[in-house]
Amino acid sequence: MKRVKSHAIMSSFKRLIKRIFTATGSLSLLDELHFQWTRLLNARKNRSFLRSNPTFRLPPDRYLHETYQLDYKEYVEDGRLTAQEIMERVKPFIPSDNLRILEWGCGVARITRHLKDILGNADVVGVDVNPGMIAWNRSNITDATFFTVDHSPPMNFLNDRFDLVIAISVLTHIDSNLHEAWLSEITRTLHPGGMFILTTHGTAFLEKLSELEQKQLLVKGTYTKNYLQQGHRMMSTYHNAEIFRKMLSQHFEVLEFHDGSEYPQTAGGQDLWVVRRQTELN
Repeated sequence: MKRVKSHAIMSSFKRLIKRIFTATGSLSLLDELHFQWTRLLNARKNRSFLRSNPTFRLPPDRYLHETYQLDYKEYVEDGRLTAQEIMERVKPFIPSDNLRILEWGCGVARITRHLKDILGNADVVGVDVNPGMIAWNRSNITDATFFTVDHSPPMNFLNDRFDLVIAISVLTHIDSNLHEAWLSEITRTLHPGGMFILTTHGTAFLEKLSELEQKQLLVKGTYTKNYLQQGHRMMSTYHNAEIFRKMLSQHFEVLEFHDGSEYPQTAGGQDLWVVRRQTELN
């Protein structure tokens, strides 16, 4: 009971700190302080990883901080584990050979870089809005093709291009006003019966919202905490799962749903959706 109370107090304190930095227009400063703190916190562990893996190509610290966490070992091991788990989940529903895969919002290829190694003969494509990250991927990752995309659709792909689209922690950092348009665009690029695996901020993340923000989420079904830079980690969108399921049903059949509160290890507490494009859209 004491641990629960302590966690609630800490969550309230974090919300207060963020509100103070927001009110003073200093969110970018808060993010910079967080970056420097995590860099210091993981310095010894990261130096140890570099000594053991001197030839492994790692993205710049800033990019790791923005897309995942500043932990070199976790970037490698969790990236590969996530790629393996994704393929295990979709394996019953897609062809086993010559898969055409898109990771939408690939960042610095934490997941993308492992897919071809796991699958062998897949055609793997990664896209992201950050041109610096895409440039790093192109220079360092040889097992996939990378492109930049805009914050809003469309993407420059033909209809029915992919068998599988992956979007881990992507809609969570896009303004909710664009979500329906992006779901339509993902549908367009998937062939009928193609798979889409994605995550959203659900009930496990409600503690990050004030009571008023939670009420707005319940009424509208989504709530976005905006940031000056679109798609940045400091910009977060939250979803009511019941309402989001209805949004998905316009394009997809929901095959699996894992509530992050009930399955905190599945996707780091995010809600996980495994859906299939309908052969005939509503």
